[in-house]
Amino acid sequence: MKPEQKDIYYLISPTRDAALNSPYLETFEKAGVQVLFGFSAIDDFVMGNLKEYEGRPLVSIERGDIDLKDLVPPADSKGQDDDIYKADRELTTKEKVELCTWFKKEFEEELASCTVTTRLSSSPAIVTDHESGALRRMMKMVDTTEAGRDQFKLPKQHMEINPNHKIILGINELKTTQPSLAKVLAAQVFDNCLVAAGLLDDSRSMLPRLNDLLICVVNGAKENPNATVASEGSECQTDDGDAKTSETSDETKEDTESASTSK
Repeated sequence: MKPEQKDIYYLISPTRDAALNSPYLETFEKAGVQVLFGFSAIDDFVMGNLKEYEGRPLVSIERGDIDLKDLVPPADSKGQDDDIYKADRELTTKEKVELCTWFKKEFEEELASCTVTTRLSSSPAIVTDHESGALRRMMKMVDTTEAGRDQFKLPKQHMEINPNHKIILGINELKTTQPSLAKVLAAQVFDNCLVAAGLLDDSRSMLPRLNDLLICVVNGAKENPNATVASEGSECQTDDGDAKTSETSDETKEDTESASTSK
């Protein structure tokens, strides 16, 4: 750990691989700031109650009030992987406000707030300042009563979106041209945030929506048979290497109309 580092950062995750792939780790990894991993609900309990070690506060990197000024990445830290997800333009200030307002309106039962963040690169969004996913699962196992199930209903979340991400830029454009598809994509982004935070109680609830999105992808691929996937998790490209986003067909639009209910 750097001697000048004021806080000790930590992340609780089920496995080391999950921790290394966590969107919360992105800005810390780029800045070369070490993060302590824990893999048990007990670790989360200990960190939350220990508060500090040798005068340095113990801070979960899932918090939203982390001072990012101390986490400035080196100039040469930007990798090619970031370019895969980076949009060709950033949302304007007006677009950022309007998109956050749209998210808040469409998911008023799920979101307490929606803001933009600079801490993300390859991920479109995260939720912050949430309850511990590990402790939540442990408490649910202990209390199996009917009252307990109501007690552990997921509270409204604080969502932070990456205005430079292709998915976020795409949702911003689609909310006007194809609002049904935009809402389905936004719902999937929100569920992805819950998965990353360990807060999604039953991932099976995503399956109908994921199937609808796969139909959209298949229909789009039919319109552009020359498109290929450059690499796992990357954009589709034509044979000449140029990025190409296919128009959504009438059939795909009909698919997304029904998909909007699969939230």
